[in-house]
Amino acid sequence: KRFGNIFLGIQPTFGYEGDPMRLLFAKSASPHHGFAAFYTYLEFVFKADCMLHFGTHGSLEFMPGKQVGMSGYCYPDRLISVLPNLYYYAANNPSEATIAKRRAYASTISYLTPPAENAGLYKGLQELSELVKSYQGLRENPQRGATIVNSIIATARQCNLEKDIEDLPEEEFDTKQVSLEERDTIVGKVYRRLMEIESRALPMGLHRIGVPPTAEESIATLVNIAQLDRPENGIKGLPRIIAESVGKDAEGIYRNADRGVLEDVEQLQALTMASRAAVRALVMESTNEEGRVAEVNPFMRDVFSFFGGGSPWKKALAEAGFPDCSEDDLKALFNYLEGCLKEVVVNNELPGLLKALQGEFIPPGPGGDPIRNPDVLPTGKNMHALDPNSIPTRAAAETAVVV
Repeated sequence: KRFGNIFLGIQPTFGYEGDPMRLLFAKSASPHHGFAAFYTYLEFVFKADCMLHFGTHGSLEFMPGKQVGMSGYCYPDRLISVLPNLYYYAANNPSEATIAKRRAYASTISYLTPPAENAGLYKGLQELSELVKSYQGLRENPQRGATIVNSIIATARQCNLEKDIEDLPEEEFDTKQVSLEERDTIVGKVYRRLMEIESRALPMGLHRIGVPPTAEESIATLVNIAQLDRPENGIKGLPRIIAESVGKDAEGIYRNADRGVLEDVEQLQALTMASRAAVRALVMESTNEEGRVAEVNPFMRDVFSFFGGGSPWKKALAEAGFPDCSEDDLKALFNYLEGCLKEVVVNNELPGLLKALQGEFIPPGPGGDPIRNPDVLPTGKNMHALDPNSIPTRAAAETAVVV
């Protein structure tokens, strides 16, 4: 469809009906007439000045031909011809972006991947979660506690969790015959599996170019960033900081929770909820009336902290039951998170496209997972897969010393 001097079209499929990918990697194949006509129309009929491939990814760059050093016998070269090729590409996929650059002469403009939110629970899994909570309050009651565990086992099997939980008893098994510790172990394993399902990351819709993230999207992103230790920056992950405040080791909690130790599963859930509350306190300081984070302004937060006797995240952790978290560790982490939030809300994706359309320079930058490597931010860069300044990593260097 045409909008003035803009043509908006969908790239034709490449392959057989019902198997559109069949020919994509076939060395001896060639694009069908419709595919070739699409690009021929854009160049010779519509007479486009520039082409923008939008989204990750199309099939032009995967057409038959050489892997590097395209020639006139290679279909990517024949189809793109002399048209400038701009490509909005997901920031977390630099490897395939490199293929687009190498085989289709693309100049990439990275865009932020949609934030991932917890999947949550539903139907039978939600009922199972409520049974676990009931058990936590009645676990020492030999009659009612055992009855609830029997219901937990039956419901878990109805949800087909026996495939994921090792040594889950049969429905006929009566837990009144076992000790409190054994019942705790059974419930702990079920609870841990429920937490894994509930916290499974699902994308929060699609990323919209040029639109500031909502508060919930920002929280989801920063919670994931805050989970990781970053020793190269002298920063501890938020779960570790919280665990140390109560004299626990984060790795020990994770390890025991994986084994189904009920106390550690409950502790892990508390760490997760407290982490989210602390990050929410940071994000809400910069949320506008539309519920979006357009800019990060710590001025009012600093004033509130000075007169209110502490940072918002410190208070959120205290309300969640962890009042003794190290202020120094929290300061280092939340200064880092605030810097990440500033980069997330920077609008470089539309300006990057405008620069490219005007034939201007698009600044290069690394691609990769913005959670593990926030240096990917802000987006809107012509990304590359290899950053020589980050090689070797600190972990790789330490391993090499040992070897």
